[in-house]
Amino acid sequence: MTQDLIINLVASGLAFTLGVSVRSVRQRIANAKESAGSRRIREQRHPRFTHGWLLEYYLHRDRLDDLYLLVDGNRRRIGPFLTKPSWTNHGFDENVLVQQESPHCRSDTELDEEVLRRRRAYLAVDDENGEPWNDLLAVVREVQETEEGPRIKLALAEYFQFLSACGALEDETYAAVRNPRRPTPIRDAVLGSVDDAAHARRGANGFGMQCAFVFLEGGRPRVLIQRRSHSVSIYGGALAVVPVFGCQSMDLSDRTPVSVFHNFLREAYEELYGGAEVEKRGNRVDPTWFYQEPPITRLIAAHEDGGLDFRILGFGFDALNGEVDICGLAYIRDPEFARRELPSLKANWEIQDISAWDLFGVDLTEALFAGEFSPGSVYTLGEARRHLAGSEHEG
Repeated sequence: MTQDLIINLVASGLAFTLGVSVRSVRQRIANAKESAGSRRIREQRHPRFTHGWLLEYYLHRDRLDDLYLLVDGNRRRIGPFLTKPSWTNHGFDENVLVQQESPHCRSDTELDEEVLRRRRAYLAVDDENGEPWNDLLAVVREVQETEEGPRIKLALAEYFQFLSACGALEDETYAAVRNPRRPTPIRDAVLGSVDDAAHARRGANGFGMQCAFVFLEGGRPRVLIQRRSHSVSIYGGALAVVPVFGCQSMDLSDRTPVSVFHNFLREAYEELYGGAEVEKRGNRVDPTWFYQEPPITRLIAAHEDGGLDFRILGFGFDALNGEVDICGLAYIRDPEFARRELPSLKANWEIQDISAWDLFGVDLTEALFAGEFSPGSVYTLGEARRHLAGSEHEG
């Protein structure tokens, strides 16, 4: 009896030990797969991953001239940003460039559950209450050429419609980079050239802004540069100007207009001053309530008296996913801005870190040519430099 008891105890011990070992091995394998998957996602979301493939794609179609050319002295770098000369104008009036109806047209783009499932692996698609965040965003219906210049026609789409439309293009491109034999039917149909892109056939091509926030420090122009959080929808981990944002209507409904300047103020409040909840409807009656917050009051006053030069430099389509970026410049002329405002700047969750760079400095030039920046930010910084070059502030 005693011998049987001992044998049973030993057997139970071995089974327990083996079970723990098996579970431990399984857990390590699962952790390794998750880690490898995270690395894969982070790798492909950096602009360097798709840069070469995108340039080769447009080269084979004889459409390299559709892409933005960054010029610095004798150096040249082509960026995967679809634009054309008529789309670059440092004097665009947003009220003329951007056309919209009231109430807004709504996108009929269907949701792609597989695309959404993949994005849930790295995007926060729920709010703080665990409810899906699926508010309305501005999207582009079409870019028209007129005798007076280009016109961007807007509609509204739900966030998940935008993710479905632009995310499918992203995923198709990632797959083609990893396997050059993979076909790219979506890209071939809607993004094969800048003229194709102008039709915005995905139905929910996002409409956003990338803005160079420039101010004087020690007599030289400095620009705020962020490293994007891995929780944002595109180019997590890349460098970019700040603020970068998708545009929404004034009260987040289809009843009020989309104002680029209002969206700039909102994002400056959120991304630069740590403001919260502007993007949510909440219980605020007036959607401009945050205009009364001291830093935004100062920006508005500076804009009204000429101390803030806010302008649209141009626009184009991100060649990775078909988003439309309005690229702008917010140039603070007040020489006291840096001393007064920099200590109070505070980045939000969309930004890993933020710092001020010399706009015409070597460090910024090297990062631009090394592929560290998102394509829209390359265009924005290139055009901001071109606009401000030769001024008394260049140094």
